[in-house]
Amino acid sequence: MASENTQQAKKLIVVVGATGNQGGSVARRFLQDPQYAVRGLTRNPESPASKELAALGAEMVKAELEDVESLKAAFKGANVIFSVTQYWQPYSRPDCRAKAKELGVSIRQYAGMVELQHGRNIADAAATVVDTLVPNGFLVSTLSHAGKCSNGRFTNLYHFDCKAEIFPDYVNEKYPELAAKMSCIHTGFFTTSHLILPDSYFKKDLLTRPQVADNTFEMRFPMRPDRPTWHLDVNHDLGNFVYAVSKMPPGKAYMAGEQRTWPEWAAAWASVTGATITYKQVTREDMVNETPDKDVGLEVAIMFEYSDDPGYDGGMELLTVEDLRKAGFDCPMSTLEESFRRQDFAYVLNKPIASS
Repeated sequence: MASENTQQAKKLIVVVGATGNQGGSVARRFLQDPQYAVRGLTRNPESPASKELAALGAEMVKAELEDVESLKAAFKGANVIFSVTQYWQPYSRPDCRAKAKELGVSIRQYAGMVELQHGRNIADAAATVVDTLVPNGFLVSTLSHAGKCSNGRFTNLYHFDCKAEIFPDYVNEKYPELAAKMSCIHTGFFTTSHLILPDSYFKKDLLTRPQVADNTFEMRFPMRPDRPTWHLDVNHDLGNFVYAVSKMPPGKAYMAGEQRTWPEWAAAWASVTGATITYKQVTREDMVNETPDKDVGLEVAIMFEYSDDPGYDGGMELLTVEDLRKAGFDCPMSTLEESFRRQDFAYVLNKPIASS
C-alpha cells in the first residue's frame, strides 16, 4: 500500500460519469499512470461498474448532477476534472416523459433542459476549486453549437447546442478563471451508435428479400455519401485522447475521432463481418419513420442533416489526434476496422426478417 506522502504527491483527477462510456474510458486511462489518483463520480458506488473501477484503484464517490452541493464536495482537492453530460437518459425514463408532458414540451426539449442544468451545475461546482486545478485542469466533453455554426438554419439540435451553451459559452461568460484552464473535447459519432439505430444502420429490403437471412443490408441516413464525418471508438479511445489533451496547454478545442464517409464506414464493416451493405441517402422524414421512437428519430435526423452541412464539427477549426502527435504526445486511436473487430454483431447478422 502506498504511503500517505506518495498518495499526496499524486495529482487527483475527478471523472464525472465514471461508469459511463466516456468517463469510464477516461478513468481507465488515467489509472494506468501512477502519477494520478482517480476519483470517479457515480450515482451508485455499489453498482458492478463502480466496483470494477474500484478494484482497479479508483476512489468511487456518490454524486448527483442534479445536486450541485454533492458535486462541490466531490470536486474538493481536484487537480484535473473531466466533465461529461448525458442528453439521452431522459428518453428512457417514464418520470422524465411525464415531466415533459406536464411542462408542455417535447422529450427532446426536456432532455436538453436537463442537460443544460447538469452542465451548469458541473461548471458552478468546478469554479469552487479553480485554485487547485492545474493550468489545463478542466477537460470538458462537448459538441459544436448547431444554431450558431449553421447561421440559424438548425435551431433545435438539442444534444449539440445544450453542450455548447455551457462548454464553452457559460464558462467563458461566468467563470473566466475556470475558462482559462479549460480544454474542449468534441467527440465524433460513436462506432457503437448502431446499437440505438439498428434500422438505419442495417436495413433489410422488406420488399424483395422478405425473411431472408443472407446478411445483405442497406445503410440509410439523410447525409451525402461523399461527405466525410468523424467517428470514434469512445470506450477504447477517448481515454487516450483526453490523456494526451491533458498534456497540452489550455484554451484549445479538439475533435476526437477519424474522418470517413458513411460508405467508407459501411465498407469497413463489411470487410470485418463478411456481410454486404450499401449506402443510400434518405430524407429526414424517412429516418423519422424508420425509427421506433419518433423523438429519437427526429433528433438524430437533424444531426445527420447538420453533419452534411456545415458539418458535424460545425466548420470549426479543431485540433485532432495528428496535432497531438505532432506536439510529441502518444495517442493510440483505433481505425473503424479495429473498432468493429472488438464488437459483437450477432444481433444483426444471420437474422431473418420477421413476417409483417
